[in-house]
Amino acid sequence: MNIINTYWIGKTDKDDFAKIENHLIKISSKYSRISQTSIINKDILKRQSGGNIPEIEQSYSNALDKYISNNDFNIILDPLGKEMETETFAKIFDENSKINFFIGGAYGFNRDFIKKGNLVLSLSKLTMSHKVAKIMLFEQIYRALTINHNHPYHK
Repeated sequence: MNIINTYWIGKTDKDDFAKIENHLIKISSKYSRISQTSIINKDILKRQSGGNIPEIEQSYSNALDKYISNNDFNIILDPLGKEMETETFAKIFDENSKINFFIGGAYGFNRDFIKKGNLVLSLSKLTMSHKVAKIMLFEQIYRALTINHNHPYHK
């Protein structure tokens, strides 16, 4: 069984998006253990209000850097990352027992943080909120897990 950790910049919301996320995590739980961690701190809030984009990117990267593990497979979401088909994405779960996903805030991560990932993944070239990105990610995780367990859902 995989261990999948998701980390993102932002507050935990109790809205319709959260209901969908929780549903996708629940149905994935028979195949994997999935955790969510939202990160927001004083430095991020201060930098975001200042408007200096490199400083904002750095604050996001600093906040998530401690969750990067050399023993795990680290996937950083970035619009400039690699796009892939779901079947290829599923292979990552077959090949790695512990996977960490990182979703940045509105300004993304700095390049130094992105280089620490084993894979830089783009869910789409379109810009989207972290709420939408998380739902897309959890849906693709569920789809990948069903592929690996020969469940017909992925079609």
